[in-house]
Amino acid sequence: MKINAKSQTLIRWVLLFIPLFLSALEFKVATYNVENLFDAQNDGSEYEEYKPNTKHGWNDAMLQIKIANIARVITDMDADIIALEEVENKAVLQKLNAALGSKAYPYLFYPKKKERVNIETALLSRFPIEKTASIFIKDQARGIHRITLKIDSQRLDVYINHWPAQKEKEEERLIYATTLHNLLLKEEGSEYLLLGDFNSPYHVQKDWGMGLDTILHAGDKKSELYNLWYDLPVEKRYSHSYGKQKATLDHIIIPKTLSDGKGIDYNEASFAVFMRPYMLDENNNPKRWQISDRGRGVHQGEGFSDHFPLTAIFHTSAY
Repeated sequence: MKINAKSQTLIRWVLLFIPLFLSALEFKVATYNVENLFDAQNDGSEYEEYKPNTKHGWNDAMLQIKIANIARVITDMDADIIALEEVENKAVLQKLNAALGSKAYPYLFYPKKKERVNIETALLSRFPIEKTASIFIKDQARGIHRITLKIDSQRLDVYINHWPAQKEKEEERLIYATTLHNLLLKEEGSEYLLLGDFNSPYHVQKDWGMGLDTILHAGDKKSELYNLWYDLPVEKRYSHSYGKQKATLDHIIIPKTLSDGKGIDYNEASFAVFMRPYMLDENNNPKRWQISDRGRGVHQGEGFSDHFPLTAIFHTSAY
């Protein structure tokens, strides 16, 4: 069979570009509230039930069980970038990372906490950290932290968040939303991710307050920012439970630049709530770390977290 000159030229072009397509890198991102990962040292800022060697039974042995359980989830999840919420300090983050063994992450981030703040956010990454910045808010405990990663020659800004809990005033979460929104105004045209426990639902929900679609303009694909919860059917939208209520307090949110076919992009429909049978209680809710007397008693040495992790897959453009 003879191949004409035009066909030969087309074949050469195809062969030239195949390596470029093959060189695109796929990676997984996750966010996981690990529920009060404290060490076994008394630093003075612990919650009462996490003060070591007291009637509550929190000690080094309990810590090792907690770390092993969380490490099991992280190992099974196998994400390349993980935002963690509710970590007491860098030392306990390093212990958790060491417990991952061969799956330990080469790059870690933990912020410099405000004085007397008990828990903060953290990051584990398989990609180099180029720079970091922490934005602290007056009269608020935790900061918003921006970590710039280098991924396959591309730069990605990751904003990790842990906003005030539901028991706090909604006005305080609005302060965080406004602060983050103002930061993102400087990111126009850039590629970034918003991760973490925002303590706000994706849409207004009774007893949980206003949704991120309102306070952060993070909603469906028509919005300024796309909240990946909209990838799932409504009945599957939850990562946290309190009593009989299920909520979407954890989020992965992307700008339009992560779906434009350039640089880094989101893999459509890859968003998932990560759960395994061992992570579920009898009602298929998160099997949280067990403390008797509704969290006021003694550590039982079993359980994981009151949140499920969220995951999503992204890829770098071939060129």
